[in-house]
Amino acid sequence: MDLALLALLASLVTAICQSVTDLGTKAATRTADDRAILAAQWCAGAVLLSLACLVYYPGLLSAPRETLASLTKPDFWTLLAWSGALNVVAYVLYIRAFRLSDASLVAPLVLLTPVLMLFTSPIMTGEHAPPMGVFGVLFTVLGVGLLDADRANGRRFNFHVFARDKGARMMIGTAVIWSVTANIDKLGVRASTPLVWITAVTIVISLCALLYWVAGRRAAPSLSSLRYAIGAGSAMAFGNTLQMWALTVLFTPYVIAIKRLSALFTVVASGRVLKEESSGRLLGAAVMLIGAVMIALARG
Repeated sequence: MDLALLALLASLVTAICQSVTDLGTKAATRTADDRAILAAQWCAGAVLLSLACLVYYPGLLSAPRETLASLTKPDFWTLLAWSGALNVVAYVLYIRAFRLSDASLVAPLVLLTPVLMLFTSPIMTGEHAPPMGVFGVLFTVLGVGLLDADRANGRRFNFHVFARDKGARMMIGTAVIWSVTANIDKLGVRASTPLVWITAVTIVISLCALLYWVAGRRAAPSLSSLRYAIGAGSAMAFGNTLQMWALTVLFTPYVIAIKRLSALFTVVASGRVLKEESSGRLLGAAVMLIGAVMIALARG
């Protein structure tokens, strides 16, 4: 099979993994508390990515200090600290959003991240979007208004949900933080390698998540109550690994555009898997996806 075709398939699987992560996180909120979910997800991901990193870079076992020094640049550690700290906050909000609101409402809101990156990227990485990116912003905002259209009153554009729905506001907060960490990730990959960077970030987040859980002084949850969280974390780690590989073969905007299909997958699947009323939100998610793809292609 052609390498580019394999990379396209890997990107599609990444989107599916992200959707599984969304659905698993929502399901986990029904069986465990937020701190335990955060720790379980990231510890599962850290274990899997650490194994992948050791297989790909066997020198990390025989000569860890020398190998790590050869794979990283001096600014790697500063970037890692910032990414870890910000991502812990982002994922606390992410899990809380799924606890408070329907997955079909909050999952598409992460598509606001590329809109916000039109403002953060010029500052952090010096990247600017051409006019197509502006049209992408308009489509994304239009889609946000369609996410919770009030069909009973015939109102097609409803932005009031973000004033009254706490889960939606928290997911918007996640999108804001991710618009910063996405740029840090780009700088981090430049300062190391894709696999080393994502493994290091995952380990840092998992350690912070464990400390956050211990600080809560809650009783240890049963393994069965964390099964959805562990599954979501494993899917996230597998998807992230495939994404890093796909980025070495395809143009970054193509990988990003395909990955964002996860928003549609989550909206469709939430109705069947989680028994949510999601049919009315499909149009809004689709319009947001068009906007996000336009921004991604413009940034390419």
